[in-house]
Amino acid sequence: MKKFLVKCGLLTLFVYGIVVGTNLIADPANIGGDGMVMEMADRLLDGEIVVSPGDYNEGLLQKTILEAKSPETVIIGSSSVLYIPWEYEDYQVIGLSGAYLWDDLAAVGLLEAEGDLPERIVICIDPWILRKDQGVGHHDSIAGYGRFEALMISGSSREEALPVLEESGKDDSWKEFLSFSYFQSSVEYIHKWGFRYCLTPSPELVRSVSAEEALGLPCILPSGGHTGLTKDSQGKIDGDANWLIESGHLDALGEEFSELSPENCELLEGLIRHLTEEGVEVEVYLPAIYPAIYEFIDGSELFTGVEASEAWIRETCKKYFADVHGTYDPSLSGVGREDYSDWLHIDPEKGLQEYNFILE
Repeated sequence: MKKFLVKCGLLTLFVYGIVVGTNLIADPANIGGDGMVMEMADRLLDGEIVVSPGDYNEGLLQKTILEAKSPETVIIGSSSVLYIPWEYEDYQVIGLSGAYLWDDLAAVGLLEAEGDLPERIVICIDPWILRKDQGVGHHDSIAGYGRFEALMISGSSREEALPVLEESGKDDSWKEFLSFSYFQSSVEYIHKWGFRYCLTPSPELVRSVSAEEALGLPCILPSGGHTGLTKDSQGKIDGDANWLIESGHLDALGEEFSELSPENCELLEGLIRHLTEEGVEVEVYLPAIYPAIYEFIDGSELFTGVEASEAWIRETCKKYFADVHGTYDPSLSGVGREDYSDWLHIDPEKGLQEYNFILE
C-alpha cells in the first residue's frame, strides 16, 4: 500500500511538473509579465506607439503610466472608450476591458491615491454598470484602489484611506500556473508561436511601430487609446447580435436586468458627488447599444433596467451639473447598424460623433 501511495505521489508530481512547467514557459495571459508591462510603460511615456501583446496586466500598465503623468482630462471606462479619437488637448484614456463599476472606482483611485486628480474626468457608463455584478471587478491588480476610492467617497480623508492599499490582498493570479485549463491555453499558445518565442524574455517581445504601421495593427497609443479595431462583416455582426438575443444571455447584462442595484447606485452617485466637491468637472458618456439588441431590450420586461439606468443617470448628473453625452438608444443619436465594427464597439469616428451628441 505504501509503495502504491508513493507511486501515486510521484505520478502526481510528474503530471503537475509538466503542467506548471508548460504554464510558466508559455504564460499566454502574461501573468508573470510585469517586466513586459514596465517596458511597455517606458516606451509609451517616451511617446512611442506599442504593439499590443494581447493579454497583459492592464491595471498595472495604467498605474505605472499615471504615476508619471498628470493629464488635464482622464477618460475612464471599458473598451468602449479605447478606439474613439478624442479631441481633448491633454488627455489620458484609462480603458479597462470589461470594466465594472468597481474597476471604474479603481481607475479614479489610481489618480486620487497620487493626490493628482485631473481637471476633468469623463466616465463611460456601460449599460451593465448599475446591475448587481458578481465580485468587485475584473482587474484584481488594482482592486485595492477601488476600495481606497470607496473610502474617499464615504468621507474618509486621504490619509485614513491610504492604509487600505498596503493591506490589499495579494494577487492570486499565480494560481493559474497550477490550472489544467490554463495548461490547455499554454499548449495552444506554444503550438501557435513556438518554443523559441515563448522562451524569449517578455520585455524583449515589446515592439514599437510608426504611426503609419499602427493603423493596420492592434496598438496602444501614448494617450492610452488603441488602434486596430477590426471591422466585421455586417452579416457577422447581425449574426452575433441575433445569437445573443436567441441565447437569452446578453453578455454582461446577463439573462435579466430588471432592477437597479441600490449599492451600485449609491457608489456611482457618491463618486460623481465626491469628484464634483473636489473641483473636478465630470462628464458622462453613454455608448449606444447595437440597434437589434436595443430593440430587443426595449420590448422585454426582463431588461427594463437598461432604460431605468439611463433615466437614473441623467437625473443624478443633473443634480451635480454633469453633462451626459450619448445615449443607449441608437435611434436617438443616429447610430445605425452599419456604424459598428462588431456588435459591441462603434466605429471610431462615429463613436466620437456619438459622444458629441447631447440629448436635449
